[in-house]
Amino acid sequence: MYSPALLALTFVVFGTATEVVPEVFGTATEVVPEVSYENSSPPTVDQESHDDSTYVIGEVIASEFDRHVPALSDNLRGELNLLRNDITRQFDSLRLHMDNKLDRMQRDAPGETYTVPERRPEPSIRTPGATIRHNLAMAELRRLGADLTRAMNEEVNKLREEFRSSLDQLREQVQNSSENVASRLQNEFVAHSEESTTMLKKVFYLTRNQMAYIQNQLGNITSLLLNEWQQPSREPIVEYTESVPLQETTTYLPDTPPDTTTTTTTTTTPEPENLPRDCTEALLEGRKQSGITTIRPSSEMGSKRVWCDQEVEGGGWTVLLWRKPQPVQLDFRQPWHIYAEGFGQPEQEHWIGLETLYRLTKGNPYNLRVDMTWENESASSLYDYFSVGPSKYGRNGYELNVGGYNKSSTGGDAMEYHNGMEFSTYDEDNDGASGGSCSEWSGGGGWWYNFCFYSNPTGVYPPADLPPSTQADHLLEWRKWQGYYTYLSSLRMMIRPH
Repeated sequence: MYSPALLALTFVVFGTATEVVPEVFGTATEVVPEVSYENSSPPTVDQESHDDSTYVIGEVIASEFDRHVPALSDNLRGELNLLRNDITRQFDSLRLHMDNKLDRMQRDAPGETYTVPERRPEPSIRTPGATIRHNLAMAELRRLGADLTRAMNEEVNKLREEFRSSLDQLREQVQNSSENVASRLQNEFVAHSEESTTMLKKVFYLTRNQMAYIQNQLGNITSLLLNEWQQPSREPIVEYTESVPLQETTTYLPDTPPDTTTTTTTTTTPEPENLPRDCTEALLEGRKQSGITTIRPSSEMGSKRVWCDQEVEGGGWTVLLWRKPQPVQLDFRQPWHIYAEGFGQPEQEHWIGLETLYRLTKGNPYNLRVDMTWENESASSLYDYFSVGPSKYGRNGYELNVGGYNKSSTGGDAMEYHNGMEFSTYDEDNDGASGGSCSEWSGGGGWWYNFCFYSNPTGVYPPADLPPSTQADHLLEWRKWQGYYTYLSSLRMMIRPH
């Protein structure tokens, strides 16, 4: 039978130690409650003052909180269960150790016989040695109890710190998730707003350009009607040219009376048969000055007036497209057959013509050079080969073949995206887009559009009063140099034999 003093001391030690654990686990388990909506419904928008964006952000934050908190709570509960099991094993081990210790102390007690644990032996007279051993055992027991209490307190403090740290991490994760969701939603809202604004600007500028074009055409028609109405009635004067082929021209002489008919016959020198094929042949023939030159690209077609550049990199360049500021900008919104023939004046804005490009580059790839300016800056893009295929059925064809971009160029490669495409105009859609015409979307000009472009040399020339932040797809651009929505001040494309 155990002595009352030993039993009391054991109860004090185990009581003090075991009372710490429920306090810890009670505190830990009450900090992170489960998030539930059993007794309440999710928030709803029933007031007109709450806008859609605030409601969406609140819903997303709530869903993120519901998704993260249960997982973190389960992790904390698992860690607490592991700690509880570990502490229980330590208590069981300590209790067994204390029971063995008490049994040994009971057996070693002076004057006591230890036969059966349930039978209390009769006390006998203690000897001094037995008393000393008993006091030492009690002191050891007290020390063990104090060490156990101190270890348990340290473990509890450590557990509390870990729990606080876990709660701080949970709070930080929830806050970060909320901030990220709010930031993402705000960025999406801004992006959609910018896209809507850009689309509205495109529609506005397209409408304005179309209205300007219509007004210009109406002005031309009005001027023609006024001239016809103001001119007196007179017989035409027929001028015959004896050159081959015979040309008949009709002109009015302002000083001729209305009832007088004058016929003039002039003799002109026949067109020379040995016209140069391009500006390179003209240079070899000694024409070293840049300017307008008459060429014949092939024997199958007539002569063509072009602009020859005999100065850049040794000369020999035939200009195929020229865009630059003019008092009245040339309208590049032209139908298919006009782009096939060419239009404009060589010394001003002009397009050389698809048929001329085909005849020049047929079986003889040319080098391509693109010179451009933007405000006070300039750049060039060089290509090793450039050619144009034949027409097909009179409404498609003229396939573009371009490549060999020179990486020392400063303007960027904005032609590779268009390689292999057939030519498109607003009335003949051969681009790679479905559901619409890239020519119409890009200002009405003709080009080898894909879906849709990185270069738009035939776009509308940017007006002088264009706002700096304008974002439109129908203006003159070369997007591989200054990026999107940077509208060029001038652009010139020219070719010479490879």
